[in-house]
Amino acid sequence: MKLSHPVEDDFVFVNISRPDEIKSASTQRTIRRHVMRDIGRSRRTRPEQRTWSVGLRAPSDPVTEHIPAPIDPCNTTFYPTPMSDRALQLMHFMTTDRDYVFRPFRTVWFSMALTDATAILVALANAAMFLDQRLRAQGYQYETSTECLSYYGQCVRQVTHRLADTRESISQGVITAILGLTCHDLYVGTLDRWKIHISGLGRILHLRGGYRGLDDSITRFAIWLDVVGSVMEDSRPRLPTPPGYAARIPDMLSPTLRSLLRDLIARYDCFRDVAAAFSYASFIVQYTDGSLCRSETAWVNEDNLTVIELFGPATHFLLSMSRPTELDPIATENPILYLREALRLVLLLFLATMKQDIFLFTAHERQYLQWKLSTLIPQMERTDYDDSSRVVS
Repeated sequence: MKLSHPVEDDFVFVNISRPDEIKSASTQRTIRRHVMRDIGRSRRTRPEQRTWSVGLRAPSDPVTEHIPAPIDPCNTTFYPTPMSDRALQLMHFMTTDRDYVFRPFRTVWFSMALTDATAILVALANAAMFLDQRLRAQGYQYETSTECLSYYGQCVRQVTHRLADTRESISQGVITAILGLTCHDLYVGTLDRWKIHISGLGRILHLRGGYRGLDDSITRFAIWLDVVGSVMEDSRPRLPTPPGYAARIPDMLSPTLRSLLRDLIARYDCFRDVAAAFSYASFIVQYTDGSLCRSETAWVNEDNLTVIELFGPATHFLLSMSRPTELDPIATENPILYLREALRLVLLLFLATMKQDIFLFTAHERQYLQWKLSTLIPQMERTDYDDSSRVVS
């Protein structure tokens, strides 16, 4: 049986001789250190590692990260910077609208924002935007959401200032703030801004030598936000992958599909990665089907990270596959490559549909992928795929 810590550990005593000494820097530092203890402990706790070898069963303990329930968003001691009354109102709104609005990873982002004075600004920008949407309803326009844009601008200016400092520019705080900006950009659909921020993040990771020393949550969301933005324009991911990321492709193909793909690979070696892509998709299908059959839909919890663990590696792999013109500069003379490309797009569309319809995660990429697939179909209709003279390496 796990022993609980003594009740005395929940309290800290400070000695003051005058009432105004409660505001002194040393006293406030003591209080802040104590109240942030549980948050630090929760961040240091690593989620149980999952491997593809146990993929046929849904995990009994979903991967989640959260801030401790007792945290009061109106308690100023929790924040890394002084907060105005209005800022506290916004943070309170963000933590109380969960009863009627589903916001994926709400408290995960909240706990990350609490670690840095710049990152908290983008959290305030999001809160102001969501409150504005609720108050103005049909009349809401992002371009006129003054308070949101003000906080966003403050965050950008602080990031820019910190980038001028060699040490600060590669700090976890700056990286967290930039991740917040990229998430905001994707939500509002400003893909041009997202490209600037994700490219800058890539340069920072290059300068610091990768992800070493960063919290697991930072690494996880960096890869995820890279994938979410890249799939919206079907481009290759921008960021480097951490060591061991998706190192093992799941082996989940049915005998019939395995046989069909084996025959294709025997004739056209370029379909080898298509087989791997189908393995990823099959794993997600079997995981989801098993979870639904057991009524274990843990992903309906806002702070569950299953959607990242499932769709991140699969989408990253599909986006990293070579395109027809990369395999053959004169792809128009090799229609087999169009079949391969069509299968890649179909799998991306399939993942997007599952992500949105079952996992309740918006898939902005669907319309673009549908259009891109529709332009390929006419080029495939008159192709003789049984022509044995075609050999693609």
